[in-house]
Amino acid sequence: MKKTIFTALLVAGLGCAPAYAAGPYVSASVGAGIAGDIKPSRVIDYDYDILDAGVAFNGALGYDFSPCRTEISIGYQKHDFTGYRYGGVYGNIYGHSVSFITIMANGYYDFNAGSGIHPYVMGGIGIAIPDATDKWVDKTAFAWQAGAGVGIKVSEKATVDLGYRYLRPQGLKDNFDVDVNLETHNIMAGIRYEL
Repeated sequence: MKKTIFTALLVAGLGCAPAYAAGPYVSASVGAGIAGDIKPSRVIDYDYDILDAGVAFNGALGYDFSPCRTEISIGYQKHDFTGYRYGGVYGNIYGHSVSFITIMANGYYDFNAGSGIHPYVMGGIGIAIPDATDKWVDKTAFAWQAGAGVGIKVSEKATVDLGYRYLRPQGLKDNFDVDVNLETHNIMAGIRYEL
């Protein structure tokens, strides 16, 4: 999976050799992080944990090659645990949460729909650094993301960005050394400013 994503990003990047470079940009966004259930690869003392939706933040420094963009981004999101299921029985969890910081290298392809509207697709690879209140999971893991959205030009330098990201840390392990599946669906709104 890692090699496939990396190869796709590399090919996309090579296919974006520009006739001219549009230049560097910074971006910032905020939105809703909707987490899936946390599921261990084998049953231990829970079948799965349930997480609340949380707030997600993202900032990036990138370069626009028009129609392609590349960037380095840093993100943060936090989710409270609300419950668990074990052996068909549901229970509540109070006072615990998991958060993670992501550091990603992303690639974008922008389509020109006219009138300053630019739909895009994107993908990225990097790392996720988790932190749970009870140290349930705390080891850095490989992460990848894929998404789509639209940029709407609102001035010569500024673009409003509305997008969706599917984010998946890979290789997370809990304190039982059991592989854990975790995914989030992030719906983001932000601003991109050309420098």
